Amino acid sequence: MGRFNRLVFGGTLIFVFFLPASAQAAFSLFEWATEGSYVHQIAHLLFLGAILFFIKEMYRGELHETGGFRSLIWACWLLAVWNLDAVIGHSIDWALSNPIIMGEGMSRRLVMENTRTWLFYIHRLNHFLLLPPAFYLFYRGLLALSRESEYRRS
Repeated sequence: MGRFNRLVFGGTLIFVFFLPASAQAAFSLFEWATEGSYVHQIAHLLFLGAILFFIKEMYRGELHETGGFRSLIWACWLLAVWNLDAVIGHSIDWALSNPIIMGEGMSRRLVMENTRTWLFYIHRLNHFLLLPPAFYLFYRGLLALSRESEYRRS
């Protein structure tokens, strides 16, 4: 991606996230209740950027050829997808206007009335499907690098 494309992409993200509430009415997914919501989303995007930078540096340093770094790269890709999924999922979650669970006690039931509600649950499920393999691969990568380091010392 060229420098101009990165500037346009970054500018678009900043524009969308910092639109005044009246202008965001067209974008109902961006009507969040608190400032903390914006901070949380920006934190996910910054973490996504850091992970992508880490992947780029591992490839640039030609570290992707060793087993430990291969596992780390796969873990980073899963974390990048998870962060992107989290941004989308949080946007859907905060845009839901109806309660998702109705009733109290044993009479509680899920309300699955529209596409947004279904997307919310799909994104919640992805949190659990993406993070355990990512952390396992991260652990395996660090373990392989540690063993490789011990082997070099002896």
